Formats: sequence, structure tokens, C-alpha cells
Amino acid sequence: MLVIDDKIKASGEYMSMDNPTDCLDKHHFNNYKKVISYDYNSRGFRDNEWPEDLSEVVWCLGDSFTVGIGQPQSETWPAILEKKIKKRCLNLGEDGCSNDTIALRTKNIVDQFNPSLIVVMWSYFHRRRVNGNNVQHDKTDFGDQEDMENFLKNFESINLLPTRIVHFVIPKAFTEEKNKIIKQKYQDIIFLKNLDYARDGHHFDIKTSNIIAEYTQRRFFR
Repeated sequence: MLVIDDKIKASGEYMSMDNPTDCLDKHHFNNYKKVISYDYNSRGFRDNEWPEDLSEVVWCLGDSFTVGIGQPQSETWPAILEKKIKKRCLNLGEDGCSNDTIALRTKNIVDQFNPSLIVVMWSYFHRRRVNGNNVQHDKTDFGDQEDMENFLKNFESINLLPTRIVHFVIPKAFTEEKNKIIKQKYQDIIFLKNLDYARDGHHFDIKTSNIIAEYTQRRFFR
């Protein structure tokens, strides 16, 4: 759960859809001024190496929006949060990660490390973990109602864990109508919107990262 084998020590100029061919907006891509490189640590996460003492770190979980696809590493929301609160914030973002995997990873962290704070950024509701792999859809569990039930199952399974957890949801993870239904029941869930766009034209950039970090700082580090 805490190692991504195929990303261990990976590096490159481009990653995922952040490249001249697969980006959503080629004009935006070509005119993006910030320098981006992708460097993954010995656990396969886009982050510096973990410290030996993990007792005081903040754990940041999510998918490619947490990895910071299309952003400089220093402008990902875990990196900005780390600067604001002056505590080590571990980036456990995984490109294409499902909410099933995010929930399992969160439980694994709680079981092993007894963390004081976890910040979760939930992924697209249609994704699933099938036979140990993240997939875009599970043909045996498909549809809006099934997607909402699967999200709530995962959310509720970690929301009762004995640690503080902040819950964000990536932009356009689900329908606006269903978001409102979920928000009525769980008011602490923050459904995000893109305030700006990273180089690939899909993921958010530093303005949105700042909002995430500032909210977490206000809530837990006054």
C-alpha cells in the first residue's frame, strides 16, 4: 500500500497526460512558463525521501491531482501545505488511484503509524480497485448510484478511524446533483473546483493548491 513499484525512482520531463500530445490544451501547454520535472522517491511517490521519524508528519493521499500532474513539485498542495505549517507533509498521490485504494492506504497508515492528521483528496467516483489494480470502471459495479454508494462506503470506513482527517474531493469527480446530496449529509467534505489549470490543461495549478493548504492550515494549525 505504501510503495508504488513501477514508479520507484522514476524521473522525466513529462508524465501521464502532461505531454505535448495528450494535454487538453496545446496552446496553454506551449505557453506555460514554469519548469516542470517529475522525480519519484524510493517508495514510488513524487516527493522527497521520507524521514526516519514519521511520528509528526502529515499524510497527504490522493490521485494525480495530489501527485501534481502538470505542476512543479514545489507547487503541489502537499508541498505548499508543508511550507505553511512547517511540518513534513508526505505526498502519497498516485496517478489513476481509485477511492478503494485511497481508503485502504489510509487504513494502512493508521494501523502502522498512529498519525495525528491525514488529508485525503478523493478521486473520481467511477474508479475501482479490482484484483489489486486501479481501474477506470468495474463492469460488475457500474452506474451513478453504484458510484455514490462505493464512495460513501469508502468515506465512512475511514471517517470513523481514530485520527483527524480532512476530506477534499477533486474537481468534477461526480455530478453536481449527487455532490449536493452527499454534502447535505457530510458537511465537512470539501468539493473542489479548478481555480486555475496546470500545464496539461486538466489538473489544477497553484491557486487551487493554495486554497487547499490554507483551508487545512486554518482548520488545524491556527
